[in-house]
Amino acid sequence: MSRRNRELTTSIGCINTAGLNTTLMSTVGNHCEVWRTTRVLSRDGGALVVDRVIKCPRTLCSFPEVRVLQRDYNELRTRLRDIVPAAMFVYTSVDGIDNVLVIAETVQPWFNIANPTFEDDAVPLLHALPKARVQLQVFLEAARAWHDEGKLIDLYGLDNLVLDVDRNVRYIDSFSVFFYEDLLEMFDEPDPHLRNRMDISRRRLDYLEDLLRASA
Repeated sequence: MSRRNRELTTSIGCINTAGLNTTLMSTVGNHCEVWRTTRVLSRDGGALVVDRVIKCPRTLCSFPEVRVLQRDYNELRTRLRDIVPAAMFVYTSVDGIDNVLVIAETVQPWFNIANPTFEDDAVPLLHALPKARVQLQVFLEAARAWHDEGKLIDLYGLDNLVLDVDRNVRYIDSFSVFFYEDLLEMFDEPDPHLRNRMDISRRRLDYLEDLLRASA
């Protein structure tokens, strides 16, 4: 969809959204709407540009659930470092209801490397970007280690794993970054949508390993 400058009409307890200059970045994510806001602040006689995204959830999260989201994201960022944007999970009032909000470093996606549809472009592109290949290898080593622990990293989203405008590999999902595979075994008839998302994530993980080898 096209990006539009408009006011963020969501009422947020910890942010004064009145007159906040925002751009609607995405409404197609599985978990949230994504808005971008840029402000210029005066600091010590100079100017400081603050560029952040605000992720507004589609569903309600309790405080214990928010703690799990933050825990998983912290694990992701500790292992992957700059591949994962800095983000803060806030439990606040969203449209008058207590819920989670994510405020994160802005990443400008340039190329989706996790989608096999773009393989013909991705192979020569990564071949020309040695730093990105190293970053992808770090990501894959971590993803396989988590998979061995029963945690499957979410690669289902349209732009979860991308090259940004600086040609760095970035993982930009925030909500529910892991699928816990034992959850499928808890139900006689698992959610088909959940199973599909997990199957796609596994296939994309395999594809990324093939892509890394092909681009070496």
